[in-house]
Amino acid sequence: MSRRVGRYTKHETTELLRMFEEGYSVYKICRNLNRSQKSIRNNLIRLGKIEGEITPRRYVVEGKDVIIEDENHFFEYFKYFSVLSLLIFAMLVNPLLNPVEILMDYIYLIINKVF
Repeated sequence: MSRRVGRYTKHETTELLRMFEEGYSVYKICRNLNRSQKSIRNNLIRLGKIEGEITPRRYVVEGKDVIIEDENHFFEYFKYFSVLSLLIFAMLVNPLLNPVEILMDYIYLIINKVF
C-alpha cells in the first residue's frame, strides 16, 4: 500500500490528535494513518503538540530574476547539417571512407587470419 501524500484531511487530523493524546508513538501513528514519520512529526509541530523545527526548511529567495534568452540556433544547426551532408556525400563517392565498412573489413581480416 503506498503512502498518502498531500494535506491532511479533517478526519486524519482528529485521528492524529486522538492517537497522540492517547500516548501512541509517532511510529504507530504513521502506521495507522499511512503517512511518513516525518509527516506526522511535522504536523504535530504545526499543531503545537510537540516542539521542534519543521523539516525541510523552505527558504524564500528574493530579488533574483531569471532571464531567459530567446536565441536562434539556426546557424548552429545549419553548420552541423552541412558537415554531416559533406560526410555522407564523401562516403557515397568513396565507400572506403565509410567507418562502418572499415571496421567490418578489419573484423573480416582478423577472423580470416585466426581460422
